[in-house]
Amino acid sequence: MSTPFPTFRQVATRPRWIGVLVACLAVAAVFALLGQWQIARAVEQGQADERDTETAVPLTSVAEPGSTLTSEAGGRMVSFTGEWVPEDFDTLAGRSQDGRIGTWAIGRILVPRDGAEPVSLAVALAWFADPEAAQALVEQRGAAGAGELVGRLMPSEAPTEGDIQTDEAEAMSVAALINEWEAYDGRVYGSYAILDAASADASGALVDGGEPIVSARPVTDTQLNALNIFYAIEWVAFMLFAFYLWYRLVKDALEREVEAIEDAAEAAAAGGDTARG
Repeated sequence: MSTPFPTFRQVATRPRWIGVLVACLAVAAVFALLGQWQIARAVEQGQADERDTETAVPLTSVAEPGSTLTSEAGGRMVSFTGEWVPEDFDTLAGRSQDGRIGTWAIGRILVPRDGAEPVSLAVALAWFADPEAAQALVEQRGAAGAGELVGRLMPSEAPTEGDIQTDEAEAMSVAALINEWEAYDGRVYGSYAILDAASADASGALVDGGEPIVSARPVTDTQLNALNIFYAIEWVAFMLFAFYLWYRLVKDALEREVEAIEDAAEAAAAGGDTARG
């Protein structure tokens, strides 16, 4: 009587292979969690910037002297007051606004702090189509209190080729400005503020053709992160491979048992033929 061949189910339900299946399920669960995490990261990074950047908050609540601008503070409206430094008004050439190239009038304000020395803040006051009008504003500015001002806080810019190759400054670079400021004491915000229309008007910058500088709220790329999506697909593939590995191991074990039974049957048949002969 021939030995019946085992079925895949019979082999798969043996304790050994059930244990392997449990291990594969655990590994697959880890891969699934990693895939879910990658998807969550992709969605999180693809979400639009929902921060309220247009309601002004005190400058001192979002920025620290000597520190780089944080993502939370970048591009948001801030309020501040202080004293203008009359020697440190200047102009920046090559500034674009609504498709036109003009000049910025800029200045330095000393922002007071509770119980500490005031901190320097670079400020962009207004845009001028005529560079001579901007220069005239700079030359006529005097020492005065700034009152309550509102502006958009922006990261310091890197020097441009124009800054390096010509005598005309183009970049709003705090690092470059502090080398030009009078009696600079080392306390400075690592960012600058662009005055809004009301503050520019109140500070007297909107004269002789001066215009409020256009500063748009920050925009975040809302596209899903393709790299995170790719990684998530990879984790799903690894999860499926864990199940396939279990299936392949059971299948190989079944095939070995079938081959062993067939070999035993052939050996028995050969032995019977020999005995009869």
